[in-house]
Amino acid sequence: MNRKALFPALACILLIAYASLFPFSGWRLPGAGLFDWCTLDLPGRVSKSDLLVNVIAYAPLGYLLFRLFRRDDGRCALPFLCALVGGSALSLAMEFTQAFLPDRTPSVVDLCTNTAGSFAGALLAFCWQQAAVPEGAWSRWRASVLTAGIRGELGLCVLLLWLSSQWAPFVPSLDFGGIKNGLKPLWYTANDLSRFDLAQAATYFFYLAGLGVVAQETVRRRALALPFFTFFAAGVLCAKVFIQGRQLSLEALAGLFAAVPLLLAAGFLGEKSRRLMGCLLLVAGFAFYELKPGVGSVAAAFSWIPFKGQLAHELSGFGSILEGVWPFAAMSLLFAQGREQARGPSWPGAAAVFSFVFLLEWQQLAIPGRSPDLTQALLALAGWLVPALYLHLSGID
Repeated sequence: MNRKALFPALACILLIAYASLFPFSGWRLPGAGLFDWCTLDLPGRVSKSDLLVNVIAYAPLGYLLFRLFRRDDGRCALPFLCALVGGSALSLAMEFTQAFLPDRTPSVVDLCTNTAGSFAGALLAFCWQQAAVPEGAWSRWRASVLTAGIRGELGLCVLLLWLSSQWAPFVPSLDFGGIKNGLKPLWYTANDLSRFDLAQAATYFFYLAGLGVVAQETVRRRALALPFFTFFAAGVLCAKVFIQGRQLSLEALAGLFAAVPLLLAAGFLGEKSRRLMGCLLLVAGFAFYELKPGVGSVAAAFSWIPFKGQLAHELSGFGSILEGVWPFAAMSLLFAQGREQARGPSWPGAAAVFSFVFLLEWQQLAIPGRSPDLTQALLALAGWLVPALYLHLSGID
């Protein structure tokens, strides 16, 4: 048993239970129909977004359970079985408990998709394990492309987190109407520059410049880092027009265009100076994002209930969670790269991150159209701690 995966697996189970049973109110006895949902009769209408949410929610659990029961001899039957049984057992328990909540609807479809998500996570962990075999294809690719050590892999994960935050809710839209809608902000702003949102462009500039520093620390050959990041970021932004509910804006392209010269100059800085610059850029981007006016003229009350908004709109909520996590995961990685020795996470840094984000959220009480929320401070804290804990538990820093 890999004890390093025990705590993350327990944390994942608690988060799934919280999301499955929220809002924990209105408990009542279900009566004679306690097990009616266990039949194989499918509901009249199955939402594709619900299916996707169920798979995504349980994939991390399957990944962690596979890692928890991973064997040193490389055999994968037991880890796969534990991931499937553990994921399906948790899903069964959650569906059964939901029968006691009037606001939740247990379903055998949810049970099947949750189990499929656990299997997908376990399969990802298996592929990751096989890819780490010395002299394997992944090892050769990693040695030629990524920087040495686990930081290169974490940097790649940060880049993929940002990609996911831009492409959530991950539902492709290839019809002409959807693509046209995705291009509307770009078209209207290009034809009327008075629509150009300078604050939004500044947010993209700071975020993309900070992310570009992460790319420079991730790609082994520094000369290729900037071209790689430029094409990568441009491709991700342009592909948003093919994602349902996502749009391409002139502000995003302008932010990327402005970030390239700064990243070119950053290549001539020392490593510590470049990492510090990356952290400051990400902080500035987050501050611009937090303090810009929202839609509407009334400021909302502070929400103290974690993930309330994300659970109300589950699929788009994944995008909101990713947007709240990736900047601080990037900052944590850049900060850890500048430390001399592995001493675990910087707890003063974690406290500073939580306090900084909480104060910005509290400041939103005075900003029309914004919805201040405790959730963002918790996401920032998680984004800061997870890479540092992973580095520490891996014994590499």
